[in-house]
Amino acid sequence: MLSGFPASAGTDPDMQIRAYLVAVEGLPAEAVWRAAKRFISGKVRDHNRAFAPSSASFAEECRHQQAAIEAERRPRLEAEPEVPRPKVPAYKMQLLRDAANGSRNAKRELARMFPDNPIIARAARDAQEAAN
Repeated sequence: MLSGFPASAGTDPDMQIRAYLVAVEGLPAEAVWRAAKRFISGKVRDHNRAFAPSSASFAEECRHQQAAIEAERRPRLEAEPEVPRPKVPAYKMQLLRDAANGSRNAKRELARMFPDNPIIARAARDAQEAAN
């Protein structure tokens, strides 16, 4: 990897390699390979492409690659298929709109259609009392 960065020619390659080895200790070889490949191909953002990366920058990119590898290997969750639901008839939707806009007739009709719904029944009762 060091030969891919000509501006780093004055650096002692043995010392630089040792620093890299210390920095990436314990990381999988695939992550190290991917990080080196990204640096050599110039795909690491905010890196001066004329110089070899510091051992800390290289280790950081290795950790990013390790996280990406783990994410790729993680089992994927399958989305549950959407269960088709019956559509609400247009006249019921119109009644709901009218009731929301204050129509007493619509509230009474909804109360008649849904007698078990306490909210609709109360709204219809209030509309009936207001009418009287």
